[in-house]
Amino acid sequence: MKITTSTSHGIFGLVCFPLLLESKIPSVISGLLKDVKKERFEFKLGQTLFFDLGKVKYLIVGLGKKEEFKAEFIRRAGGIATRYCASLKEGEFSLVFPSELESECVSAAIEGAVLASYKSTEFKSKTDDIFIVSKMTLVCSKDVGAFVQRGSILGNAQNYARFLDEKPANIATPLTIAAEAKRLAKELGFKTTVFEEKELEKMGMGGILGVCAGSANEPVLLKLEYNSDKKNLPLYCIVGKGVTFDTGGISIKPSKNMHEMKYDKTGAMNVLGVFKAVSELALPVRLLGLMPMVENMPSGVAQRPGDIVKAYNGKTIEVLNTDAEGRLILADALAYAAEHKPEFIIDMATLTGAIVVSLGRFAIGMFSNDDALSQSLSDAGENTHERVWRLPLWPEYGEFMKSDFADLKNISELDEAGSITAAAFLKEFVGDCKWAHLDIAAVDLVKWSHPYLDKGASGIGVRLVTNVLESKCKKN
Repeated sequence: MKITTSTSHGIFGLVCFPLLLESKIPSVISGLLKDVKKERFEFKLGQTLFFDLGKVKYLIVGLGKKEEFKAEFIRRAGGIATRYCASLKEGEFSLVFPSELESECVSAAIEGAVLASYKSTEFKSKTDDIFIVSKMTLVCSKDVGAFVQRGSILGNAQNYARFLDEKPANIATPLTIAAEAKRLAKELGFKTTVFEEKELEKMGMGGILGVCAGSANEPVLLKLEYNSDKKNLPLYCIVGKGVTFDTGGISIKPSKNMHEMKYDKTGAMNVLGVFKAVSELALPVRLLGLMPMVENMPSGVAQRPGDIVKAYNGKTIEVLNTDAEGRLILADALAYAAEHKPEFIIDMATLTGAIVVSLGRFAIGMFSNDDALSQSLSDAGENTHERVWRLPLWPEYGEFMKSDFADLKNISELDEAGSITAAAFLKEFVGDCKWAHLDIAAVDLVKWSHPYLDKGASGIGVRLVTNVLESKCKKN
């Protein structure tokens, strides 16, 4: 969707007015609102009022009370306006930005509109019944061009991650994802290195190699580097779990909803989304991205329960359940990341179903060994409405991951604290690095009504991590 700015809205098409309860009513709609009963429109969050005057159509969206306002509310208004425009089959619309709001909120309005404009149509043979809004004009008396650009970059980066995540496993193999990473790197000017199977064997990436043993698709470890030549800049690292399809391996999953396991690569796709955003925002940081990409399949040569593998840092792991595969590939990637001694490591992974049980569908489970990094993620979560909730990593949980026959086992044998014990396992591979693990298994997929995200891949995590990196730039 193309985004432009103007100091006045047109006299054709759809014009959207997001308004707070205390907002001064624009003169162009004050006459229309005069006869509207208060109980019909109370300026409540998300409440809408529509007027069709023929050539021009007005949509009023409530933002609630000013004292309760959050940037998320104008983000939702941008999404509501975009969807309303599409339902009217209007090609474009104007959104009149409330003068009472700070200019920074413009970015959120644009994000909501861009995210709501995304439709997953790649595999549709007919798209005649799908209407996509092509243009939005933000009407504002202030100079907000920088915020419009930022919102567009962030929204499009998240949509890019969603687009990749929707690709099914017969198309999105580890090697095809590697090719896409190379294409993006060439387009945006960052560096990509692809470690294939033979190189992984030489490097001692036993976790990755064990998980992919049953698949006909070869594994890769993708290493992305942004501003790698600028040694004066701080180095940060992000890691994403990339299982292109997860059957569970020999510990095979139930068939119900197994088709959703194409989304087990969400963490890695989010890494690509973050690199797209960081590159286009030209953030003054060095960024290392690691994407272990595998397919977890059962076969005559697949990894078995009881097998023992050696991870990149030399620790041995007894595999008690082949469906706890994400932590095995992350073990190698995190240990490799720690060697680079970044300021911090953030990993994103659809790691445990247990996180859905504990937090539901509205929060990311966060685990960390550093309070400052945790606070940065919490603050970013409030800014982006990609909220996180920190859970404990006390030493007692790590005790559950010790094996009788190897250094570690990949699952606890107690049916409790599944998300926490998984994070405790990962902690064994980050060394002394500041680290945060984001279990995104509850938020990777939209299955319910959402103000600006359609059903399917959410891309949640892209704006969150980018916002953390932006905040570090402001402090340095």
